[in-house]
Amino acid sequence: MRLVRIALLLLLLPLLAGCFGAGGVPLSDASRESLAQALEEIDRLHGEAEIRARIGSLEQELAPIADSKDAKFHDKAVRLRLLMGYCWESVGKYEEALSWYKQVTRSQYDSVAYLRIADVSEYLAKQPGADKAGWTKEAQGALERAAGFRVQADPATQRLRGPYALMRVPPVGQATTVIWERNRDLVRDARERLDGHYRERLIYRIFEFLVRISWWAGKESAYVVAIVLLAVLAKVITTPLSASQFRSMKAMQQLQPEIKKLQEKHKGDKQQIAKAQMELFKEAKISPFSSCLPMLIQMPILIWVYYGIRYFIYRFEGVHFLYLHSLADPDVLLVMGRSLPGPLLLLYGVSMFFSQKLIATPAATPEQQQQQKMMAYMMPVMFVLLLNSLPAAFILYWFLQNILMTGHQYLMMRSPLVKAAVGTTPVPRAERPKPSGPPPEAIEKLSQGTRRSRRKRKRK
Repeated sequence: MRLVRIALLLLLLPLLAGCFGAGGVPLSDASRESLAQALEEIDRLHGEAEIRARIGSLEQELAPIADSKDAKFHDKAVRLRLLMGYCWESVGKYEEALSWYKQVTRSQYDSVAYLRIADVSEYLAKQPGADKAGWTKEAQGALERAAGFRVQADPATQRLRGPYALMRVPPVGQATTVIWERNRDLVRDARERLDGHYRERLIYRIFEFLVRISWWAGKESAYVVAIVLLAVLAKVITTPLSASQFRSMKAMQQLQPEIKKLQEKHKGDKQQIAKAQMELFKEAKISPFSSCLPMLIQMPILIWVYYGIRYFIYRFEGVHFLYLHSLADPDVLLVMGRSLPGPLLLLYGVSMFFSQKLIATPAATPEQQQQQKMMAYMMPVMFVLLLNSLPAAFILYWFLQNILMTGHQYLMMRSPLVKAAVGTTPVPRAERPKPSGPPPEAIEKLSQGTRRSRRKRKRK
């Protein structure tokens, strides 16, 4: 059951890290400046005829190197595709422009491409008769990808700040003078625009309400108190499920001696061991999967909170907590030119280690004991390394939730009420002594009781 629990958490990790993870390699200063000049040249063209002529020249330049695998020609082809998309955008062929931009999203120009996709999609969503929901979803997806960019040309020294990107002002479809801003923070701007999309979500409003009622603690502390309140609220909701899970774990621990006896008795016969174990579980009225079902039900709550922090991430920008400069950034520290997990993330790993130790069941074989020992050390280390791209706000929530869960687990596993509820360890039916019939004294008493009842009936 412990392996099932670990497997479920591992399946959850890609989802958690996906939207906050790093993007591609950002543009260098020279490449960004060169691209800005090329885009400004297109803006200076007069009329649709000149722009279409420019499209023709770009197509001729792209044709011989479009499928080249040489790195130098490949980068040039990608740049030409981006310019093609902007030319089509300039003449109002927005869907054609989007198709070209999407060909650039897996390259060093991906940040610019995602911003153009977001700008064009938001513009199309405002047009009368357009598929507003569809284009809005397209814009949100592009902005979420842009908000995930973290890796820099030098990731060890620039991990904690967003990359610079080219941003067009005004975005699309206005006749005013166009300005290309070179040094705008892509991550912060993308999160700010996403904040406007997410304000109507239920989980966003819940976060906003928790922050509002925590304002007595101070401007920045209110956000930390809101995370604490959310962790406590989630624990209160899941307490009945957790109690059921811990009772099942305790019962499984008490059955371990009997399981070990069965394994020694049917040594080498795995099928017979499995059959005997299932019979033992049936006699004890315990389902081997009963400890996993409550956790499956709790997973949606964790995912829901994750999306809430993801939607509320712009509000966590610049919120200080202890050594953290922003709860919206990952909890990493720069040590000797390398980004390492921060104290909060390490504390989560320690809490996970003790939580696993608490639920560990006695191993039936030395091999299983060695495997459990190895997993107890490996899993916290693995989770710390995999979660270092998530914002500190989510790590803080998960750490508090783990502390509350471990405390509840400690009390339940050592409570006499739990032991009484589990009862004594049942003996398998196959190993029970066969009854030899009732003793003679019991037979005599039963027969006497029957005679007296007959006499009473006759007197009546």
